[in-house]
Amino acid sequence: MKIFGHPVHLMLIHFPAALFPMDFCCSLAGYILREISFTQASFYAMIGGATLGCAAIITGTFDLLNVLNEKSAIVKKALLHGGINGTVVIIYIVLAFIAFKRYPQLEPDGISKIILKGALITFMILGNYLGGSLILKDKIGIEK
Repeated sequence: MKIFGHPVHLMLIHFPAALFPMDFCCSLAGYILREISFTQASFYAMIGGATLGCAAIITGTFDLLNVLNEKSAIVKKALLHGGINGTVVIIYIVLAFIAFKRYPQLEPDGISKIILKGALITFMILGNYLGGSLILKDKIGIEK
């Protein structure tokens, strides 16, 4: 899927890739410092990352449909990339929904939620590595 010749999925993925780690850092700072402003910043980063992550999933799904005729190894890598990052976004959507139900009375995340967010970011980095490999090595989503 392209707009003005530019792949939309590639334009959107940078937002959750930046906002989810920002959410993690602000959650950690809010936990350690017990400062509500970090908790609020964490909330907004999570909402933004989840929202734009949904848009990235939708555009990535359209890109996946164009890859189905490629080699099976490329299709498997694309499915693994989408499965990992899609799962991360879906879990973040659940976390965002839970936080949204408490808004505006936000409380700092507990250590278990911070560990979960750290694990999600680790998996996202793995998924992003696979996505980068699809682009740079396999030339998927860009002109060959």
